[in-house]
Amino acid sequence: MYSPAKYGGCRNLLKSMCVMINFCGRIAAAAIAMSVFFNGTASAQDVPLDAAVKVGKLPNGFTYYIRKNSVPEKRAVMYLVNKVGSVLETDAQQGLAHFLEHMAFNGTTHFPKNELVDYLQKAGVRFGADLNASTSFDETIYQLPVGTEDKTLFRNALQILRDWAQGITLEGEEIDKERGVILEEKRQRLGSSQRIQNKVFPVLMNGSRYAFRMPIGTEEVLKNFKHEEIRKFYEDWYRPDLQALIVVGDINVSATEKAIISLFSNLKNPAQLKKREEFTIPLNGKNQFLTVTDPEVSAARMEITIKHPAMEMKTVADFRESTKRMLFGMMMANRLSEIAQQQDAPFLSASCSIGEMIANLHAFTGKVILKPGLMGKGIKAYRTELERLKQHGFTAAELKRAGINFMSSMEHTYKEREKIPSENFVREYTQHFLHQVGAPGIVYEYELYKKFISELGTTEMNQLAQKYITDTNRDIVIIADEKHPLPTEVTVMQWLQPTGTVAAYEDKKATRTSLLDQAPQPGTTASENIRKEAGLTELVLSNGVKVILKPTEFKKDEIVFNAFSPGGLSLVSDADFYSARMASSLVTASGVSDMTLQELRNLLTGKSISVSPFIDENMEGISGAASREDLETALQLVYLYFTKPRKDPVAFNNLVEQVRVSYSNADQSPGTAFRDTLSAVLGDYHFRKMKMPPEKLDALDADKAIQIYKERFADAGDFTFTFVGSFDVAVIKPLLEKYLGALPSTHLQERAKDLHLNYPQGRISRKVVKGKEPQSVVMLAFGGAFEYDKATADQMKALASVLTIRLIERLREQEGGVYNVRASVNVRKMPAGEYTFLVNFICDPRNVEPLILSVNSEIMKLKMEGADEEDITKYKAGEKSGLDRVLKENAFWLNYLSSKAMNGEEPEMPEIKNRMKLITPQSLQQTAVKFFNNANYIRVILVPETN
Repeated sequence: MYSPAKYGGCRNLLKSMCVMINFCGRIAAAAIAMSVFFNGTASAQDVPLDAAVKVGKLPNGFTYYIRKNSVPEKRAVMYLVNKVGSVLETDAQQGLAHFLEHMAFNGTTHFPKNELVDYLQKAGVRFGADLNASTSFDETIYQLPVGTEDKTLFRNALQILRDWAQGITLEGEEIDKERGVILEEKRQRLGSSQRIQNKVFPVLMNGSRYAFRMPIGTEEVLKNFKHEEIRKFYEDWYRPDLQALIVVGDINVSATEKAIISLFSNLKNPAQLKKREEFTIPLNGKNQFLTVTDPEVSAARMEITIKHPAMEMKTVADFRESTKRMLFGMMMANRLSEIAQQQDAPFLSASCSIGEMIANLHAFTGKVILKPGLMGKGIKAYRTELERLKQHGFTAAELKRAGINFMSSMEHTYKEREKIPSENFVREYTQHFLHQVGAPGIVYEYELYKKFISELGTTEMNQLAQKYITDTNRDIVIIADEKHPLPTEVTVMQWLQPTGTVAAYEDKKATRTSLLDQAPQPGTTASENIRKEAGLTELVLSNGVKVILKPTEFKKDEIVFNAFSPGGLSLVSDADFYSARMASSLVTASGVSDMTLQELRNLLTGKSISVSPFIDENMEGISGAASREDLETALQLVYLYFTKPRKDPVAFNNLVEQVRVSYSNADQSPGTAFRDTLSAVLGDYHFRKMKMPPEKLDALDADKAIQIYKERFADAGDFTFTFVGSFDVAVIKPLLEKYLGALPSTHLQERAKDLHLNYPQGRISRKVVKGKEPQSVVMLAFGGAFEYDKATADQMKALASVLTIRLIERLREQEGGVYNVRASVNVRKMPAGEYTFLVNFICDPRNVEPLILSVNSEIMKLKMEGADEEDITKYKAGEKSGLDRVLKENAFWLNYLSSKAMNGEEPEMPEIKNRMKLITPQSLQQTAVKFFNNANYIRVILVPETN
């Protein structure tokens, strides 16, 4: 489905895509507001704030937003938003806004030291996944989602937010312990992207304060700042006139407001109030040019930033301008994508948009990824498209398609207005508080956008290019590797110089009005099994296709589906393996039937459809989604992917070229070298588990790829389809018979071939020496064969989660040696049972061996003593909380039912209580002893060349 959010635009970029309004008594208010607008008298007036949200301000200046919303049920999402970020730091405080965010979890007035995280984890709030915070240049935001059934928990959650506002204890010992964690977080960011950003960012920021206040701070300050510096920052800036609490969820609004007033009214503003300066980036009218080289860059690129004063999102007129900017991005994305799909395309890819930049700026931003040796050609081609736009503008057909796609997404959101998660509202009100972004609600916005789309014409749209693509306040950055000489500024400016009149864009007329030339010969339903207790209907069609149906009411207009058949690449010969691995990508990039990809996209304008074929190691299949209205079209597309896949030689050549470019300088990338080595080791150096050698690229064969694709999809008789979502079984059955029942079938039941691509035996250690940054990556693995069963898999999952809890406590909190550490487990049943436990982290190269010893020490404790009851309590609470939520999501049920079918298991409704009862200290001890097998132990470590 088309998503406007990817095309740039305003700060709240189509926030109405995630805004709901409850109909009870609110549509009338919205209608009154809209009547003023449609009378043409309010275009310059602020859009009204959605009446569904309760907004208040305490005498001390503290702001609050409260809204009742029951998606998900019995939960609330709360944000504490502070208009405080790194831009407010003094030279001696660089990094302390972010450091302070960390300290909020290391002791508050009512929750000393680590009691806060412990308490919340036992209540089912997962650290990182649920409980989190973020710091940027201008704001710091704390997020806390909790259940609302337990009134004590909800009240304590509000108390925690109150403590964060002005009750962080900032004990000296805790500050010093956290220094290592922050430095490790900074270490995780080291690499090519960071090096390039360090050179480019000061230029983009025009040397302003933003250029020298990166939120992560400086190593010098983080290591050596005095405790009083962070305490002073907290006292100066964490104050009620710069703070807001946002609470959205399954709550009593009145009772929540009373609790907020009681808890937050005693927040104090400092006696000497510092002015909260709004820092800006000066627009000096100058143009800047910069070249940056880095050995790890695989494809050279040019980035253009043309800066303009920021635009607000308060009035009807502002919303109209925002709509134009989004349509602009959509249409240009389509044009540039069309060029990249052509034979001998001048560049690999390109993009441009108009939207928010930072601080007081908006910008036109453009990027073109260049082909090796064709830098000038690619930049000139990009310039030509911008010039074509400025000279001729968009066509009426382009604008019409963009408008239809835009409103299709809006209509989908409007239909789901009573099913929008609380998290989305909280984010919207965050922007309202921080930047005064209008938040009128979906009813108002839907009518607003519908009117805009109906009246916008090409003349008005074409003014955007003249306004934003200018020759002042323009930054041009060329980024490339170090092997080839870079062009001078004079050369690049010559490439970008307009060369006269260019031809207008030619909008290809549609050759089709429907996907199918004629309706297929439908099949019938051979058998039907209704399982009331599970809410399932199981069908077998006359051609052998199996269908699992689960209607739900989680969304008003969402149907998700997938299909699989055993076999996949395991049935492909070694000689054809590499071509086969590209088969599904080739088909997806080629379009379908006699339509190119671009023609297919145009034909599907306005459709909420996603359909993608795949071929993986042990199966082939299709995944997709659609609205109820567009399900039949989606099924038609499924039918064509089975019966009329298309081979586009140009698309294939472009895919191969993209792979070839990705190999450029891959030998210089520490991350790539580490991942390639890890894959090779875990795959026991079987070529199917490893990266394709560069010399094999020339042998890739499009004909062989499409042949294998057709072979894998020639027989639908052993496919199983699963559909979950907002459908009626009686309505969907005829469609399934018409399209899935018409798929070709020989009723041959295939099985994936066991190629014995198993976890390697023995103890293996590999060291990858690459890179110059002081950064090591560690991956430890335990694995082997086992006889799969669900109960054992549950024990393994619990063991990995408990080990993660213990490793975070030891490696991060006690030793300060990592920012993050994770233990995970991968389990498979087919074609043969196998498990792999993985532990990974990034650290200082000097600490690799001590930290590995710590990991193995914690594993040994689990094997000798079992898990702590407290850690098991945290795991079970998090699992229950997570399951309560996902049980109301279509995606969960699709994955669950499909997984059961793939493993040949009967679907049983997930029952967390029964499964969790089996998780005990003793059971995890037994699992650790059995599966943390030191005989099959692998360690792969990345160390820098300077080590």
